[in-house]
Amino acid sequence: MVPTRLTVWLLASGLMAWLGGYGLLLLPGGENWLTALRGLVAGFYLGVFLLVGIDAWLARRAGRAERLRVRRERPARLSLGVENEIVLVVENRNRRSVRLLLRDLPPPSFRAEPSMLEARVPADGWFRSSYRLLPIERGNFAFGDVAVRCRGPLGLACVDAMLPAAEDVQVYPNLLEVRRYEALVRSTLVRSGGYRAKRLPGAGREFSHYREYTRDDDFRHVSWKATARRNKPITSAFESEHSQDIIFCLDIGRTMAARVGTLTKLDHAINAVLMLTHVSQTFQDNLGLLVFSHTIHLYLPPAKGRAQHARFLQALYSVKPELCYVNYREAFAHLIARHPKRALTMVFTDLLDDVVSRDYLDASALLRRFHLPLTLAVADVPLQQLAARRPENSEQLYDVLVARELLHGRAELLRSLERQGAFVVDTVPERLTVDAVNRYLALKTGVRM
Repeated sequence: MVPTRLTVWLLASGLMAWLGGYGLLLLPGGENWLTALRGLVAGFYLGVFLLVGIDAWLARRAGRAERLRVRRERPARLSLGVENEIVLVVENRNRRSVRLLLRDLPPPSFRAEPSMLEARVPADGWFRSSYRLLPIERGNFAFGDVAVRCRGPLGLACVDAMLPAAEDVQVYPNLLEVRRYEALVRSTLVRSGGYRAKRLPGAGREFSHYREYTRDDDFRHVSWKATARRNKPITSAFESEHSQDIIFCLDIGRTMAARVGTLTKLDHAINAVLMLTHVSQTFQDNLGLLVFSHTIHLYLPPAKGRAQHARFLQALYSVKPELCYVNYREAFAHLIARHPKRALTMVFTDLLDDVVSRDYLDASALLRRFHLPLTLAVADVPLQQLAARRPENSEQLYDVLVARELLHGRAELLRSLERQGAFVVDTVPERLTVDAVNRYLALKTGVRM
């Protein structure tokens, strides 16, 4: 039982009257008046305590699980790194309205805003109240019961209770971003989200048909043989290539475990992979997945359709980064052995450590003999901020110089990859999804594999 503010004020007012009664001693017959006042204050306190007990009993009776029920309305799968709306629905089976203070018990590491919800539920009615939940980890978690503080009808006491609402929940990569992309496509506002709109017909390098030449066409696509036959300018129309093999190579080693804000680099990479699986459905590409660190953790051979997208979701929602070195050569050799057919391989990694970077450079040369590699290097934002800082003392100077040296070595490695003919996207975690999709669309509509 918890007394309310009204109860505290009543008790304080009785105490003030008790202390103020000593001023009656200055009056004739003051002792008799003081005795009478003390009797009145004692009776007042007795009445307050009695009413508080009755109010607490009524509040406890109203807050029983059979009279007060709560259920949680939420997405079937929570999305990582974004605010998910959680709705608490309270059903009141009492014959009077009740005032409640609700607190849900989400997984401990998740952030709920606001943490407390106020509700006034009418008699034999229900009430809905919502809060925003920010998950910061993927995997399986559990909600606890809902803590309730029920206020008595007299407003003198509150009683705490736990209403059963425990349930398991799965936190998946950011599915809300996929829905946002679909909304941007439908509203033709793709550019406002950072994505570059690509006109599919006529943008690729796969021949589609002949048509009459217009002023806006590229003169290099004019078919002179068809022009001679028809006696008027004829141009070749192209379309984007379909049903190609795309393989996502996901590094889950120690460099991908670094956090940027609430998410790790690996979280951002997984979000980008899922967005690419959605965007690629337009081209009906065959999508495969390789998850690796010091060894091979998972390989999904290329396939297309919604079933493959579901396999990606199931495989990626529980993947965790490992604090170990990365064996790029073993991973790429495994991929070549399982899938020797030429494919676009999108490698999500970070190349900061000099030894690891040299291993990647050698392994990339092996991969490039069989596939078209695209390296998506996820930059270390705190390191970039440290390198840009102006040192104020000798210790800070040392830290800044080391950070700049690491970034310089990383930049040299990326330039070496580009000189060897590999595609490179150097981006920060927050831009990884947008940059990966834009580069994928550019390759699909402008480069033949």
